[in-house]
Amino acid sequence: MTISSPVTIDSTMEEKIEHARDIIRDARKNCPKIAVACSFGKDSMVTVHIVRQVEPDIPVFAVMTQFKPPETFAYLVKMDKKWQLGTTVYLVADEVPEILKENNINVRLLPTDEFNRKAKEVENQTGQKIYSALPDECCRLLKVDPTRVAVADLDAWICGLRNTEGRTRVDYQEVENKGGLLKFNPILTFTEAEIWRYMATRGIEPHPWYALGYRSLGCAPCSHPGGILERDGRWQATSKCGGECGIHTQRLK
Repeated sequence: MTISSPVTIDSTMEEKIEHARDIIRDARKNCPKIAVACSFGKDSMVTVHIVRQVEPDIPVFAVMTQFKPPETFAYLVKMDKKWQLGTTVYLVADEVPEILKENNINVRLLPTDEFNRKAKEVENQTGQKIYSALPDECCRLLKVDPTRVAVADLDAWICGLRNTEGRTRVDYQEVENKGGLLKFNPILTFTEAEIWRYMATRGIEPHPWYALGYRSLGCAPCSHPGGILERDGRWQATSKCGGECGIHTQRLK
């Protein structure tokens, strides 16, 4: 692959944007079966916006869970329609959430048997919800395994991971290969301030939870506002505090 000269955290924002475009163009050229993942958080929205500028035919997918706040589903619907994304949502659930059904969002429901059995087992043993007692297992069943389904037929995927977001992300690379599946991180060196500047200067409306002090968005029970680092509000009071759901750390194929 022939990606432009590397950028660093200290490169200008304009250099980072152009470099991100180059990564996306090169990814599309070399990987016919490719998609962009979107959580509908700020980093995902910047990534999708850049992708749509240079390779608008790259499909968009989102892995949602039954524990996402209503505001996330509403924001997904709003931005999907505004940007005409045609998002495919992967969701472990028995029924399509009403707001997604009413707005004709393409949802692929995934079986709930394993999650329901494990969640009940954990609650019986600990008296706690699975996301509190065994957050790694909850994330595996609701996020990692559905992502495996989403990327099963892909050569590569694009995501909005940034190495300035927290202690668990400093060692990631712009292009990664795990088990033959390529992952492209085009906004890897963007800072939090640059993400907000990109959105503000392009009129991109953010998820409403950011106005409440959240810096990183996930499932409602596992996301809290504030924190010194962006991901400090994730999985508070658990062994995963400030950590990862597993999508970026585990092999997906």
